[in-house]
Amino acid sequence: MKLSNLINEEHPHDLPPDDKALEAIREYIRENLRNWFKKEKWKRIDTQGNIAGDCGTMPKGKKTQRCLPAAKARSLTKKQRAATSRKKTRSKKQFVKNTKAAKVKLKK
Repeated sequence: MKLSNLINEEHPHDLPPDDKALEAIREYIRENLRNWFKKEKWKRIDTQGNIAGDCGTMPKGKKTQRCLPAAKARSLTKKQRAATSRKKTRSKKQFVKNTKAAKVKLKK
């Protein structure tokens, strides 16, 4: 019996994926993430609590502002939006939890 046949029969999921399959998976993930952001219509919140535009349209060189789904952003008061945005910009970390009022629950 050939070694390649033995590997394919006994350990089919241990084989490394080929480049085309890996690239197809990456593209699928990119498209799903892009569609999710479009569907939810995420908006960028500035530190004053204003809805500043679409998420991902941040000017280069500035600290990252908070992004929230449009419905959630509209449901918060200006003061609540400002608090969660300031919390994000004040931190040196990439991932910062929202304030309690701005917590987003994702639909499944």
